[in-house]
Amino acid sequence: MSASAAASRRLAAAALVLALLGGAAVAPHCAAQAEPAAKDDQPKPNPKVPENVEPLPSTEVTALLGKKVKGPNGEDLGLVVDVLVDADGQPRAAVIDFGGFLGVGSRKIAIAWKALDFGPLGRAGTVGLGLDRAQIAAAPEYKPGPPGAAAVTAPPAPPPVDEHK
Repeated sequence: MSASAAASRRLAAAALVLALLGGAAVAPHCAAQAEPAAKDDQPKPNPKVPENVEPLPSTEVTALLGKKVKGPNGEDLGLVVDVLVDADGQPRAAVIDFGGFLGVGSRKIAIAWKALDFGPLGRAGTVGLGLDRAQIAAAPEYKPGPPGAAAVTAPPAPPPVDEHK
């Protein structure tokens, strides 16, 4: 018998052993799946939805915490870390973690809710802001508790020019 024929037989024998071992290892698993499930294992139908549950379609809402805040030129300004609401539960400001690198050297800045843009960017994972980095850097740091928070707002619009003068 030639060396190549002997090598072929050894290879065929090894393949047969592996196939037998693999089949033995899989057989109990397959047999367990083939048995009918007990009545207790049957999936239960969904319970009735309570009357006080209001569906929120994903096309109408988005989560806010952890969203990136982008400036007017597309630069990253920070992440939303909190939302400040008034006594009626209406949002008044978003607190962003501004500046720093990997959380080191960053400051929390409250941004007026009206200054934020939740347009198409919000659904894509970011929130728009019409303020640049210098305007936010000049703002006081947000610190929870009394006496309250100062929120950075969009600059006021220039007064209208009277063309009749």
